[in-house]
Formats: sequence, C-alpha cells, structure tokens
Amino acid sequence: MELAPAGGRPALLLFYRADCGASEVAGPVLPRFAAIRGLALAAVSQDRPEETGAFAAASGFGAAVRSLVDPEPWPASVAFGIRATPTWVLVDEQGRVAAVAEGWSRDDANAIAGEAARLCGSPALVVAPPDGPEPPLRPG
Repeated sequence: MELAPAGGRPALLLFYRADCGASEVAGPVLPRFAAIRGLALAAVSQDRPEETGAFAAASGFGAAVRSLVDPEPWPASVAFGIRATPTWVLVDEQGRVAAVAEGWSRDDANAIAGEAARLCGSPALVVAPPDGPEPPLRPG
C-alpha cells in the first residue's frame, strides 16, 4: 500500500486500542522513536477521542507524537489491513509500507527502530532494551 509521504520523510504509525494490554506496553515505547532524526511519529487510536487523549497522556506522547483517531468503522485501519492491536507500520519517504509488526515484541520494536533509522540515515537505536520494563512478548 502507498500513502502520501509525511512531508517526504519516513513515518512510523502505531495503531492501538486503549483497552488492549499489548497496546499499553507499546504506547510508552513510541515516543522513544523520536530520537531517530527525520522520522515522523503518529499514534492511531481505534477509540473515542476522550479515551485517545487519556492513552496519549499516560503513554507520554507529547509533541513528538501526532495523535489521531480512526473512527469506527476504522477506515485507516482497514486501508492498512490492521488485524490486531497494537500494530506498528513503518512507511518510507515514498509512501510505501516498509515494515509491519503486530502485537508487542521487544525484538520487533527494535527491528522496526533499526529499519526506521536506516531509512532516515540515522544511527541505530534500541527502543526496548533487554533490561527495560517491557516484557519480551505480549500478543495483540
């Protein structure tokens, strides 16, 4: 699938639901990707706006993460083929999907970070270190 690029730069989208345990793990990791210079970040909620705001605040999204609502019947999620939450979608500067990972996996998050850094010409980044608070795996 192709999209309009985020200002001609790579973008990382995190599709989530506030009531999803794996999304609760992934949410606070998303802002760590802001260390990759040139990467646009967006959190795409499948919840109501009030739940979206509460999740964004609890996850520490701040100014680096654009928070979006995908209202039911979830057109953006359908367009990306989202089957589970959370789902990470990395889009290259041409608007092509470069990588996708479903559920929470420390290894997948770090692999997405590595690919995002490569696309941005940035140094590699570990967003979920082995000694961090996140579990190694939590399905969506």
